Amino acid sequence: MTYYMYTSISGENKILIHTMDPDTGLLQHREDVELHGGPVPLAADPAGKFLYTALNSTSEVLSFSIDPGTGGLTQIGSTGLRETPCYLLTDRRGKFLLGAHYSAGAVSVNPIAGDGAATDFVQWLETAPRAHCVQIDASNRFVLVPHVMPGNAVFQLVLDQETGELSPNAVPKVVPAVEEGPRHCCFHPGKDIVYTSNEQGSSVTAYHFAAAAGTLSPFQTISNLPPEGHHPGTGGEKNSCSQIAITPSGRFLYAPNRGHDSMACFRLDEETGELSTIGYQAIEKHTRGISLDPQGKFLFATGAASGRMATFRISEKTGALEPLENLAVGQGPMWVQFVTQRD
Repeated sequence: MTYYMYTSISGENKILIHTMDPDTGLLQHREDVELHGGPVPLAADPAGKFLYTALNSTSEVLSFSIDPGTGGLTQIGSTGLRETPCYLLTDRRGKFLLGAHYSAGAVSVNPIAGDGAATDFVQWLETAPRAHCVQIDASNRFVLVPHVMPGNAVFQLVLDQETGELSPNAVPKVVPAVEEGPRHCCFHPGKDIVYTSNEQGSSVTAYHFAAAAGTLSPFQTISNLPPEGHHPGTGGEKNSCSQIAITPSGRFLYAPNRGHDSMACFRLDEETGELSTIGYQAIEKHTRGISLDPQGKFLFATGAASGRMATFRISEKTGALEPLENLAVGQGPMWVQFVTQRD
C-alpha cells in the first residue's frame, strides 16, 4: 500500500502532496500543485482515483485524476457554484459530490461524470445558516448536515441514489437542547452511533443512529475542555471546536480545541459507544484540519494560524498522542486528505 496525503494551503494557493511511511508515520514531500483562488476543502472518491477541491475566491470546484504511482494530480474538470463550500464529500458510490455551504446555509449536489469530473450541480437545497459538514451513512441513503450557531441543528436528509437529489427526512432535523452548535460529525465504524463536535459548546455529543430511518437521538454530551486550571495549549481567546476524527477500530476519538489549542482525546466504550476522556495534547494554534491515516495509527493536525503541521503516533493501548514531527507547511493550511493506492 502507498499512502498519499494531500494538504490544501489556502494562503499560498497550492496543494501539498506527501507520502506517509505506514510504519513510522513520517512524511516525505513529493510536490506542490499550484492553484489560483485559495483551495479549502478536499475530498476523494471511494476508489481513490479522483480528488476534488473548492476555491475560496472563485467558488469553483476543481476535479483531478490521481496518478496511482506518484500521487500526482491532473486537472480534469471545473464547475462553478453559488458559493464556496466549506466541506466536500462524495457519496459512497462516487456518483455525486456533496457540499456544505456556510454563508448561504445550503447543501449542493454535483453529479460526477464517468471520467471522474464533477459537473454542474443538480441541486441547491437551502437548509439553515452556517451549514458546516456533510456525512453519509453506510447504506448511502441518509445524509447528515451539522449547522453551527445560529442554525444549531443537524439536518437529516434522504439521498436519491439515481438522481442525486436530496429531500428532508420524515424528521427533518435534530436540534440540541442548548446552543451547542454542531459543526462536524462522524459515524462509528461498527455501531449505529454518530458523534458531533460542537463549535460553540466546546463539547462532543454522541447520538444513536436509527439505521432504518436515518435519524438521530442524543444520549451523551461531554466537555471538550479539561477541568479548570489545566491548560496545555497556548490559547487565551474564546474556545471553539473544529473537526472530529474516529479511529477505524472505533476505540478512540479526537476533537481539537481552537483557543485552548489542545486536542481532546476520548476512549469509546466497546459496548455502548459512550465517551470518556483520556487527556489533552497541546497542538498548533487554531488547529482546523485534522486527519487520521487509513490505519488509524497516526494523527495529523494543521494550525491555520501557525502554518505548521503537527503529527502524532496514537497509542494502540491507551489512545494517547505521542508527538512525532512538526513541519512548516505554509500559510493557511485548511484540509488534510488521505488516499490509499494498492502497490
